[in-house]
Amino acid sequence: MFRTIAAALATLSLALIAQGASASPHAKAGFEPRAYAETTGATSVPIGWHLFCKEHTVECHQASGSAQNVTLTEQNWKTLIEIDRLVNQNIAGISDEDHYHIRAKGIANWWTYPDDGMGNCNDYAILKKRLLVEAGWPSSSLFLTVVLDHHNEGHLILMARTDRGDLILDNLEDKVLLWYQTGYTFLKRQAGDDPDTWLSFSNDVRNLDKVAALSSTAAQQP
Repeated sequence: MFRTIAAALATLSLALIAQGASASPHAKAGFEPRAYAETTGATSVPIGWHLFCKEHTVECHQASGSAQNVTLTEQNWKTLIEIDRLVNQNIAGISDEDHYHIRAKGIANWWTYPDDGMGNCNDYAILKKRLLVEAGWPSSSLFLTVVLDHHNEGHLILMARTDRGDLILDNLEDKVLLWYQTGYTFLKRQAGDDPDTWLSFSNDVRNLDKVAALSSTAAQQP
């Protein structure tokens, strides 16, 4: 019997991956090869990440190697979409206040693994990152990313950097999209070589009008 929902999802994800075809280059027709969200430099660390790191020191305070783009093959594309789907379908959405009563504890934002099967956007994103790393994706290609959603509210997603561009795993969306297809305002993300360093996105990336214009020429899914 599994001790945590994370362990169950990890095992199920790897089983699904093992059933897939062997890795081979995916057809590139219709997909933009350079769809990357640019950053400008170091910025403040989210309070949620700071508190998370007090509980998960090993995962936070160590370099993960040089940032790299993952070559998007049939195999790791399958891994990406299966883990995204499994987490979205198996974790029940709930706010931090309803879940942990954080206001009474004087906590502004709480990020953790949804081991009880419930969580908010932060918990979805960090679990997806862990499962992808366990499935063989390099952590240096996976960035927790802070955005403003369609309601202009703070939201955490996972960005996967590949040779086809920056792909977004989002608990509010059933599909894995390119960053500019989301319509979000991108604020900051983890650095590839150090998960405890956060980078600010450029003004162009943060401009919703530009994002909307780019979305009108959205590329196909890989």
